[in-house]
Amino acid sequence: MRGNTERDWASRRTRMLAVVAVVVASGAFVAFTGAASSATVRPRTPTVTLTFLNAYNDVTETPVMNSVVIPKFEKLNPGIKIDDDTVPYNGMLDSFIAHSAAGDPFDLMRSDIAWVPQLASEGTLLDLSKQSWFPPVKRAALPGPLSTNYYKGDYYGIPDDTNTQVFFWNKTDFARAHMSPPKTLAQMFADAKKLTVPSRGQYGMGVDSTDIWNVGPYVWTNGGAFTNKGLTKATGYMNGPATRAAVQELITLDREGYIGTDFRGGAGALGGEAGLSSNKYAMLFDGPWALTTYKDAHFTAYGTTLLPRGSGGSVSVVGGEDLVIAAGGKHLADTIKFVKFLSSSFAQLAMARAGDMSGYKTDASSEVMANPGLKIFTEQLLTARARPVTQGYGTLDTDFSNELQQMLAGNVSVTQGLNIAAQEANTALAQG
Repeated sequence: MRGNTERDWASRRTRMLAVVAVVVASGAFVAFTGAASSATVRPRTPTVTLTFLNAYNDVTETPVMNSVVIPKFEKLNPGIKIDDDTVPYNGMLDSFIAHSAAGDPFDLMRSDIAWVPQLASEGTLLDLSKQSWFPPVKRAALPGPLSTNYYKGDYYGIPDDTNTQVFFWNKTDFARAHMSPPKTLAQMFADAKKLTVPSRGQYGMGVDSTDIWNVGPYVWTNGGAFTNKGLTKATGYMNGPATRAAVQELITLDREGYIGTDFRGGAGALGGEAGLSSNKYAMLFDGPWALTTYKDAHFTAYGTTLLPRGSGGSVSVVGGEDLVIAAGGKHLADTIKFVKFLSSSFAQLAMARAGDMSGYKTDASSEVMANPGLKIFTEQLLTARARPVTQGYGTLDTDFSNELQQMLAGNVSVTQGLNIAAQEANTALAQG
């Protein structure tokens, strides 16, 4: 880690200065000018080390952060060093909470967007809404990624990177059926039936899980919702008519054999990307990482476009990470300098080369020039929606997913299952 190297150097330098002090005190030091009293002692700039907790991918992201972004910041800000503390994702949140509780917080963390409301509710994060530098960052940020930092009227972080899902289709499957990509959600559901070919083991579409990340785009595009805007109530929304209609359509398609095995999951299930590239799934909603997957697999027979429209528009889901500052940090001014730098176009576009999409409007065109495949994702982000930003989201999402599994298994009806999920969601929302 950078911090260890810096501390070792500081220790050696302190010992050297102590030796010089002894020599000067004994009168043995003689300046080149011949007069020790005429020597000018220049004050040394103190070094501050900031700890940056993150779970960057050590193959793609960490090399860019350590060889491009951090060196540039340190060059522009002499006296500030960054300890890039990259750790496994599992356990990172608990480590941040524990250090904060012990009075020795990490200065900065790259947080999962789902963690921000929990940390804000616990008082461990700096409220950025009251910071003079925050308004310009807020104006530059994309609405969806920015919204993941909003909790009870204030913002407790800024976007670091983002992503969303767009519509992917298998060109070979569509060509065989003499069809074009669907423009509407209703057409997509109808096309799933036409594109299903049991003799080839081909399903019309894939849905990669029963969680809100995967089901949410269908619900929102159909005009449904999971909670009210105030995030205080799920009844009437999670079990509302538009949500119920979207879920019912997915369940019907699955039961009739038009959705792949990825929806229910379990042993032997075929994931969406593997299904699309092997001509087993004709349509899929997926994120920008699929571009790399298909490139590595030498699969080029696919197309991308915005999600087919419904009564709610073309509404995908926001993913990504946020930057949060510890409320009890000992170097807030210096930490803020680093956070502002990480939101700059230089840092955002550098990390885009590692596959991280920028959360800021001003970077979209440059990002697309570097990777043309991202263009459709930058367009989709303009209407993408965050999952419920509440500390109870994890429970809410799990309860919804579990009830949807019960509906798929036929253990409860769609109405019964969504009523149960909505009641459970009310309890989860009460936590936040």
